[in-house]
Amino acid sequence: MNPSARLVSSLFLFLPVLVPAASLRAQQRDLRSITERLEKIDTGVGGYPSTNIPPLAQQLLPQLKSALRESILQSLNSHNVLDPVILHDLILADLRTQGAALPDSGQNFADNANFERFGSLEDVQVQQPTRHPDLLAVVIRLGIPCGSDSSLNIYRRLGARWELLMVKESNDYTDVSGGQGSFEFAVSPPDEDGNWFVVTANVNPWCSSNWQMLRYQVLRPPSGPGDQPLEILTEKTGIYMGNDKLYTLTIQKNGFAITNEDSQSLDSGILIRTHIHKYRVEANSVTRIPPLALAPEDFLDEWIGLKWEEASRWVLSSDISGVQEWQVLLHRGEEGGREFYTEFDFVQPCPASGHDLRWQIGLNLEGSGEAQLPEDLPDELFITVVKQGAAYYLESLTTHRAPGCPGNAQAQGARDLLR
Repeated sequence: MNPSARLVSSLFLFLPVLVPAASLRAQQRDLRSITERLEKIDTGVGGYPSTNIPPLAQQLLPQLKSALRESILQSLNSHNVLDPVILHDLILADLRTQGAALPDSGQNFADNANFERFGSLEDVQVQQPTRHPDLLAVVIRLGIPCGSDSSLNIYRRLGARWELLMVKESNDYTDVSGGQGSFEFAVSPPDEDGNWFVVTANVNPWCSSNWQMLRYQVLRPPSGPGDQPLEILTEKTGIYMGNDKLYTLTIQKNGFAITNEDSQSLDSGILIRTHIHKYRVEANSVTRIPPLALAPEDFLDEWIGLKWEEASRWVLSSDISGVQEWQVLLHRGEEGGREFYTEFDFVQPCPASGHDLRWQIGLNLEGSGEAQLPEDLPDELFITVVKQGAAYYLESLTTHRAPGCPGNAQAQGARDLLR
C-alpha cells in the first residue's frame, strides 16, 4: 500500500508559541469561561445521552482544546522540570487553578457525574518519546457523551523554552463518532538520518454496539516553521469492543503494527479473529507487510476484504484473471457485504512440500435470507493457501478440489495447529 502523501490542513498544526503575560492571563480567563459554557449544554434526549453535537459545542470544543494546549505550554515553561510524572501533576494543578473541569482527586473519569457532559477533562498524559530528549508528547482527553475525545500535542524544546511542534486532533464533527476515543499514539525512534514519524490510533465513540471503527494515521513532523505535518497514511478497519484491551500499537524506526479483534466475515460461527495491520515506513511511503493474519482461514478472510490492487500482491496462482474474478465477487467492500452467506466446510492441512506449509480450504456458499443462491454460483469453492516464512499466499481458487490434500479438518483445528 503506497498512498500518495498529502498535506494535512485542519487537523495538524505547526504553531510556535511565544505568548506575552497579558495574553496568557486572558487565555486563562477564556479557559474558565469556555469550560463553564460547555458544561451548561444539555446533552440528553429523553433521559439518554444524545449522539449529536450541538452547534455551540462544535464551536467551543476546539476553543477548549486550544486553551488547554496554551495553558500546558505555559506550565512547561514555568516549571524547570523534565520528569513526565512530575510534570503531569504540575500541569493538572495549574489547569485546576485556571478553571479546567477535572474529576475530584482519586476519582476515575468514568465515576465523574459530569462524564456525559461536554467540558470535562479526564486527564492529561505526559510522555517523553523514546530517544527524543527534546520532545514531550501531551495527550488531552476530554469527556463527550458516550465516550471521550483526545488530542495529541507534541512540544519541542529549543534552548531553554518549549514550543508547540504539532497537533493531532479532530474538530467540527457533528456527532460523537467524530471524536478520537480510546486514543493511543507512538513516536518512532529516529533513523540513521534522524528522521522519525508518528502513528496515532483511535476508536470512534458511540453509545451502543460492540462493533465500531478503528482509525489510524501516520505522519511526518513539519520540516520547518510554517509547514504542516505530512500525512503519509490514513486507514480504518473494524474493531470488536468486547475486550478490555481494544488494540495494541507497536512501533520501530522503520515500521509499526496494530493488532485488534474484529469479525471473521467468511464464517459468522467463528464471530471474531485477530486482525494484524503491519507496515514498513520508508521515506514518505507506507507499505503493508506480512503477516496479514495468524491462520490460513483468517488470511483468506483478510485477502477477500482487500481491494484487488493490494490483494494481487498475495497471489501465486498462474490463473490470475480467474482468481481476480472470484476475489471481486467475494469482496465484501465497505458498504455491506455479499448477497449470499459463506461458511467454512474444512481447513485441511496438506502434506508437507519442501519448506512451505499448505492448506486446502472448503468454502460453502448459501443463499441469503429467503433468496436462493444464484444459479451461476457453485455450492462450494476450494482454495489452496501457502505459507512462506511469515507470509501467506493464495495459490489457487477454483470450483473443484485439488488432489493430494484429503481430509476435512475444521477451521478451529487448523488454528490450533499453529499455536
